[in-house]
Amino acid sequence: MASFLASCACAILDPLITLPASLTTQLIDHYTRSTKQASEHDTTLNECRYQLDTSTSSTLILPDSRTLGYAQYGSSAPGAHTIFYVHGWPASRVEGTFLDSKAKRHNVRIICMDRPGIGLSSPHPTRTILSHARDIDHLAQHLQAERYGVLGVSGGGPYALACAYALPANKLKVVSLVCGLGPPDIGYWGMHPLNYLGWTYSPHYFPRFTKWWFSREPGARLDLNDKERMNMLIRDFQKSQAKMHPKDVKIFGDIDFWKVHLRRSNDVYAQGTDWFMQDMKLLASDPGFRIQDIRKDLKVQLWYGKLDKNVPLKHGEEVARRLGPGAELRVKEDDTHASIFFDWRDDFLGEMVKAM
Repeated sequence: MASFLASCACAILDPLITLPASLTTQLIDHYTRSTKQASEHDTTLNECRYQLDTSTSSTLILPDSRTLGYAQYGSSAPGAHTIFYVHGWPASRVEGTFLDSKAKRHNVRIICMDRPGIGLSSPHPTRTILSHARDIDHLAQHLQAERYGVLGVSGGGPYALACAYALPANKLKVVSLVCGLGPPDIGYWGMHPLNYLGWTYSPHYFPRFTKWWFSREPGARLDLNDKERMNMLIRDFQKSQAKMHPKDVKIFGDIDFWKVHLRRSNDVYAQGTDWFMQDMKLLASDPGFRIQDIRKDLKVQLWYGKLDKNVPLKHGEEVARRLGPGAELRVKEDDTHASIFFDWRDDFLGEMVKAM
């Protein structure tokens, strides 16, 4: 009864506290759809060492007539290993560009997909974590990938686990989670306070407020040009730099990182805010399968940083416990959410190749 009353109270409170901001959100959604070419002649995103263009982007029409957008990075050699990269939240297929040069070194082709409603992918209002795993299976067949791995980073963690549960055993040879979220029943204690409140309450009780909150972020301001958005990002970084771990300062102090961030933000908000909010709600809900039921012969590698305040180490430890003794958990003592990915790219790609 108490839970029901609390839900009712939140259902009333959410629109009340966001009413003044909801008009702003609607305007931003409108600009997202109607003026996304506003920065066409802006040179802010030129001369980036990461690949930002869409020359490797493609689409696949799925059996239910939806479109799945994806991009390829890394090696294009005929014998290259295939790894399907499941991006974080909120992000898009462009995030795979961070692995491009490392993947070439390991002779790996990285296939990174837009989730439904993001970038080039059609919305899918009734989708689940498992249904996106089936989309990846269709893409693997389309690309004629006979053996492959799946890499899930941050918010891509539950999707990578869904792939481990659902994809064909004769084709999926290894799954790697790098700072990957686990199921919500693990809890979010150990996150930054705002992240803890966000993942615990926002998608279920305050979706309108959460949309408004994210609409204020520089990446979402597609009514501005790229130079204006970049200046906002740099100002935000400079304000918070003193409180950051030195490894994060090095990563976020790189202007090319922010260029990728702006490019993937274009995809995140291109179809409005409903779909990245749908993604958040799914990530914070029961995934529809038990980790304990993932096949025991599959190699699952887990990489987590002890200083991670976005996805606490206990998510990796609990996922490893549920997987059983075959899980390979690597804990990096002095790594954060960002550095566990950027500083260990060679290592987790190399380990995945060995397992394939």
